[in-house]
Amino acid sequence: MERHVRLSELLIGTEGLALLRSLYDGSDEDAAARLDEVRAILNADGDGDVDGDADGVGDHAHDATEPIAEADPRAGYAAWSASYDEPGNPIVALEQPAVWGLIDELPAGRALDAACGTGRHAARLATLGHDVDGVDLTPEMLAIARVNVPGAGFREADLRAIPSGDAAYQLVVCGLALAHVPELAAAVAELSRVLASGGRLIVSVLHPFLAMLGWQAPFTGADGRRGFVREYAHTHADYLVALRAAGLTLEQLIEPRLSATQMPAKRRASRAIPDATVQAYAGLPAVLVLGAVKP
Repeated sequence: MERHVRLSELLIGTEGLALLRSLYDGSDEDAAARLDEVRAILNADGDGDVDGDADGVGDHAHDATEPIAEADPRAGYAAWSASYDEPGNPIVALEQPAVWGLIDELPAGRALDAACGTGRHAARLATLGHDVDGVDLTPEMLAIARVNVPGAGFREADLRAIPSGDAAYQLVVCGLALAHVPELAAAVAELSRVLASGGRLIVSVLHPFLAMLGWQAPFTGADGRRGFVREYAHTHADYLVALRAAGLTLEQLIEPRLSATQMPAKRRASRAIPDATVQAYAGLPAVLVLGAVKP
């Protein structure tokens, strides 16, 4: 199903979040500015100049629409594969240092990068001396991973059906993929199955708070059309229950937060209403990183 998203929806939603977050702690002046912007968006003139500044948001008509359609993970990441490693993704920028910080503490061994994508975590593992395998659902992502990490072994597979034996790995990493799975139990159980006793599982996902705010995994295909892969808003409790059911013990929980410097990545909102975008999102937890051990 294709949705035609109006820019005004995005802008008013951002203004509303900014107002709510500063409802008791913000200033009267900031609140007045947010309300003035909402009125301007609703009453924008025909050329879309919502604030009277033709050099600012005037080139973004307030009622402009952008068609965007949901894609399943295989199709979505196939379309995204050519541009996935381009800089500017704030979620990857926050997630990667947190995951690597946990990886770097562990001794080298046999490691699996589950849902490996283009192999960014596999590359780190290989650099640290691990014997690395990777699995991913998308052949186009795997083709890039094989170029990026020639010493690793990559196979096409769903992370819910990993083609490896029981207890095959001392370390399993699953980066920014588990929230694409509607039901956690089977996926976490499979990650645990291939993990040896005493082994470590490191999982990262889009933070459930952002997923509840409607953040998805957006991409632009080679044809220029926008799409997204769904991020399910599993709660902290959902992840803890799935880990426990799979016989895993949580040891680390990291929640990197968005900062004001990352707001330009919210390109449409940041261009039109930069102050509101910062007030809405800066300081929110953006990624959830879980480190667990298999006793």
